[in-house]
Amino acid sequence: MIKIPNRLKTLLLPCLLLLAVTLPHLDQGDFQRDTGRYAAVGLHMWTEGPLLAPYLDPQTPYFNKPPLALWIHGAFLKVFGVRVAVACLPSVLAALGVLCLSVLTARRIGSRSEALVSGCVLALTYEFFRRTREISLDFWQLLFLMLAAYLVVTGAKSARRWPVVAAGIPLGLALLCKPFVALGMIPVLALWLALLGRARWIALLLAAALPLALLVAAPWHVYMWSVFGGAFVDRYLFHEVVERTRGHLKTGPVYYYAAVIATTYWPWLAAIVFESWRRWRGGLVRRRSRDLVVLGGAWCGLVLALLSLFPDKKINYGLSLYPMLSWVAAAGLCRLPWRALGWWHRRGFAWLAPAAVAALVVLSVAPVQFLKPPDKDWQALFRWMDRESVGANQLCQQDLEPNEICYFYLKRGWWPGRFDSQATLRPTPARPRLILSRSTGADAASWKSVFRAGALVVYEVPVPMGSP
Repeated sequence: MIKIPNRLKTLLLPCLLLLAVTLPHLDQGDFQRDTGRYAAVGLHMWTEGPLLAPYLDPQTPYFNKPPLALWIHGAFLKVFGVRVAVACLPSVLAALGVLCLSVLTARRIGSRSEALVSGCVLALTYEFFRRTREISLDFWQLLFLMLAAYLVVTGAKSARRWPVVAAGIPLGLALLCKPFVALGMIPVLALWLALLGRARWIALLLAAALPLALLVAAPWHVYMWSVFGGAFVDRYLFHEVVERTRGHLKTGPVYYYAAVIATTYWPWLAAIVFESWRRWRGGLVRRRSRDLVVLGGAWCGLVLALLSLFPDKKINYGLSLYPMLSWVAAAGLCRLPWRALGWWHRRGFAWLAPAAVAALVVLSVAPVQFLKPPDKDWQALFRWMDRESVGANQLCQQDLEPNEICYFYLKRGWWPGRFDSQATLRPTPARPRLILSRSTGADAASWKSVFRAGALVVYEVPVPMGSP
């Protein structure tokens, strides 16, 4: 039997557990909602579009998000083909990276058992692993934030300043995944330095790591401003940040994330409650620099406060809480007065790896439906287009949502042009003869529908008398 080194086992077991719950039937579902939009934007950047500027279609720049995660997913789709599994595979890789960095950082602070258990808890946290079945910009942002956290802890523990300065590089990469969010981690990392006994290094974080992060993120932002000017600034800064901060896009109460954790973080929440009760009763507590509960709790407390005060609330924004919650849960699980669990700890969680592999195989072959199948109306439309040999010069769209236009592009390989009701209706290569729509406006009332499936309708444009 091959003996696996303990250091490798600390990473291998959680990774196997994560793969067991993410890889089975990864090809299920479809390019829905944000996944379809991000996939289309990323693929377009690597094909006919400019690589540096995201576009929702050939005429519409996409100013909402920076390009780094879009580049990664788009490159996978370009190289391996436009399939759901290919689009989601980078999210799985990002989740593995977050998991490994969380375990390695926990090992720098606590014991090997605590690090291993925290990795297993994180891998089996539903709100963590379910995000791998979509294109998640939050996963890539969290990956770089965890790398910055690992560098800060490594520097503080080894009394070396350069890892703290180098943390600015992943912080800058995080700024290229989502706008400005990574800057909110600076206070968290500063608090960690204080807890780790390196309070004097907070100035180093602010004077060296922060400018380095801005330097990494600046070139793309300057390029977009130079090309698109005020339109980019208005959308990227004022709509995506200022309006959300002012509460114009408010989507939940202040206790939103606390309620999500209270209702979904089971059974691990019980371990956190036990650890809190044990400490309240006077249980043994390590010094702060070795205490996963103190450092993990500080991260969770500050991040939860920032997220709760931010008016715009979405469940995926809370993804950054789960690595540190797993630290606190692991501290409680490792101290449960349960002899069988203690014996399993000492045996290095024997048979957990084979069990994870077995679960991966069983779930892969079992007829389990994790996600909804593709929309039957859209599939009917594509079958009709194939029968009628409808090409790019024959069909345009009217009143479709941006996500629907992106979905069409992914499935057909070309963008449906916009219908211009003011243009001459004579069909030419520049003015297609078919219009795909979800509406029945005044113009459509006089048109003949040649296809209908649910709310999707294809109308035939009338040809005026005497037109060639």
